[in-house]
Amino acid sequence: MRELTAEGWQRMTVKEAADLKVTYGLPEQELPSGGGVIRAGDVRDGRLRTTSPDHAAEPDTKDSRAVLAEGDLVVVLVRRVGDAALIDQRHSGWVTTRSVGILRSRDHRLNRWLKIWFQTPTARAWFDRHVSAYVEPTLSIDRLRAMEVAVPPPERIETITRLVELVQDKRDLNQRIAADAVALADAHHAMLARQQRRSWTPSTFGAVASVLTGRPAQPPTTGGIATFRISPADVLAADPPYIQGGRETLAELGNVCAPGTVLVASRPEGARTAVTWVPTIPNRGVLAVRPSVPSDRWWLLHELRSRSEELPRIAQGRQAREISRRAFSQLELPWPDPEVRRRFQETVEPLHDRARVALEENRLLEELLDRVLRDVSLIAARI
Repeated sequence: MRELTAEGWQRMTVKEAADLKVTYGLPEQELPSGGGVIRAGDVRDGRLRTTSPDHAAEPDTKDSRAVLAEGDLVVVLVRRVGDAALIDQRHSGWVTTRSVGILRSRDHRLNRWLKIWFQTPTARAWFDRHVSAYVEPTLSIDRLRAMEVAVPPPERIETITRLVELVQDKRDLNQRIAADAVALADAHHAMLARQQRRSWTPSTFGAVASVLTGRPAQPPTTGGIATFRISPADVLAADPPYIQGGRETLAELGNVCAPGTVLVASRPEGARTAVTWVPTIPNRGVLAVRPSVPSDRWWLLHELRSRSEELPRIAQGRQAREISRRAFSQLELPWPDPEVRRRFQETVEPLHDRARVALEENRLLEELLDRVLRDVSLIAARI
């Protein structure tokens, strides 16, 4: 992409760009009984991620301002302020809740541009300054209307939006590749367990791995090695199931879990498991499982994933948040012979490698997108 210049750019407000409509949706109690509804949680990472049926009937509402049309831009106004997505034909005729703003423009290119503008550092800083936070960060529709936007000439809008949309499409594809690779490995484990589990040797997790419980966060150790501190939230959010970073800290070597350690965190609706690819210090509430044979990490990972709903039963407390080392170590584990585990590793390790390649490509794409967004902000500062 050629270097961006400020030639032909102009300033306008969101109200001027979205010249047909800048409004918000309906209160929960006024939502129609028929038709699809888009809530703030359905708008994530620039995409609509609804779980409603693909087709929705005409909504039963007299408030037509909240009814969406193809090409509209929906914007989150609460908590994740500024996250935005374009409405396609599938969601035309749906409505939004009050936590979602609706922008409509005569020129659809301007809505596509607003979606990009809201991701720039300039816009993110503006949102931070203008949200109110009595309960949670909230942006009023009046402030959104008054927001200033730097708008490039039409041909530059096409160039930049095409690039950004290609990056986002490729990120989505890579995310699906990674998720599908892990799902295939899960399915292979399930098939083996269904066919052969009765013939495996009765054992326990403590017999095939060393098990450590995380500790409360400690001040960094002066002169220790660089590592990452991992909380239960980090493990619960790891999807695909890899830990590739976190909060950097320093720690003594003896307290650090090496790459390849399997981490487990519990919650009432199910435990989550992830493999760490970086040296880590698990916080309290995180269980670290180090297989006696390093290649067994894959079998342990998928065995634990298959027992997600079972693990909270041995967790302590009403919220099933903490599994003790003793309880986990004593948990029964049908253990396949070495040949079965070896063949399993040979099958699933390439799948995990492919997933990691896709995620690494996404990291590079994120860097590219960040550079474009920073360049847009720099131009905005000059016009």
